[in-house]
Amino acid sequence: MDNRAAGSRWLPAAFSMIARLPLNFFQSCLLAAAMLAIGCRRAAVLPDSAVLVAPEAAATAAPSMRSIIIKDEGADQTLLTAALSVGAALQAAGLTITVADSVEPPLDALVTDAAVIQITRAHPLTIDVDGVRLQQYSSRASVGAALADAQVSLLGADYSEPAVQAALPADGAIRIVRVSEQQLVEYAPLPFGALTQAAPELELDQRAVLQAGVNGLLAKRVRILFADGVEVSRAALQQWTVRAPLPRISGYGTNIAVRVVDSPDGPVEYWRAVRMYATSYSPARAGTPVTAPWYGRTRSGKVLTKGMVAVDRSIIPLGTPLYIPRYGLATAEDTGGGVRGLMIDLGFEDANYEGWHEYVTVYFRTPVPPADQIPWVLP
Repeated sequence: MDNRAAGSRWLPAAFSMIARLPLNFFQSCLLAAAMLAIGCRRAAVLPDSAVLVAPEAAATAAPSMRSIIIKDEGADQTLLTAALSVGAALQAAGLTITVADSVEPPLDALVTDAAVIQITRAHPLTIDVDGVRLQQYSSRASVGAALADAQVSLLGADYSEPAVQAALPADGAIRIVRVSEQQLVEYAPLPFGALTQAAPELELDQRAVLQAGVNGLLAKRVRILFADGVEVSRAALQQWTVRAPLPRISGYGTNIAVRVVDSPDGPVEYWRAVRMYATSYSPARAGTPVTAPWYGRTRSGKVLTKGMVAVDRSIIPLGTPLYIPRYGLATAEDTGGGVRGLMIDLGFEDANYEGWHEYVTVYFRTPVPPADQIPWVLP
């Protein structure tokens, strides 16, 4: 018998057998294609004595059944299936798979006995990025993986809320924060300081500004971070002095000129004259208890009489000879708790006490003391 004739009789029988099997359309097409390829090869080599299996006999062979487990987000089911692929098995089980759902093994994988098919359902996401709201579905485990699927990239210091390593949020809301930075140079004044120095060209107790103060200039390089265009931080990267400040220099006079003032006792030679506030006291008015050993005595240990005055030793050292108009010649012999600064307390005995409360000019009589004993700058 001719091989081609035998092939032409064998192929219709094969297609008839396929039509009787309990297969879906996809499986039938696959099996028919295989049969067609086999039939073409058999037509070339089929001997005259070949015998075809009757369609009725082929139909009696049942397809192999496999046991599978389908895990669908907590809804597990075990079933028997004759499906060849994972996709066909899920379709036969009545499960709908969307494009965004994740299936493992993949839909085109072959079904094996005792296979476990894991379905991870996609959930809706809202991604706010660059002023646009994207609506997505994702079955990914992390925010970063979902953003990668949505082709949303984080550049530089950009970040997401929740973070990329976090699980997808329950409400599906993801926000992308674009971080940018700007560097600029800021300028600020450097305040000048103040110095005081001796000025031999100035007379004692005179002052003058020898140099005016000038502010310097400080430069700072600052990095400003913005999150979605809003400034969130500012930090100084470096700073340098553009111009150093010049201090204000005040000079105090050290040139001592000896002069003479007339007094009822004759001319008085002096080297310094200072305006001071004068008060007066006597032993009974000094606030010292009568029983105190130092009652009526000065700080120098002398018995208080007229011509002895109490002073602030930081202004007038003890032992300094003085002249006070209308009071007369005096010597600094005492101190007092209330005598501070440019004050002088004029001493009297109780019998000749006079009350003083006025400003006077106090003359420092010669001789001029050594330089290290002179308070050059008075308050």
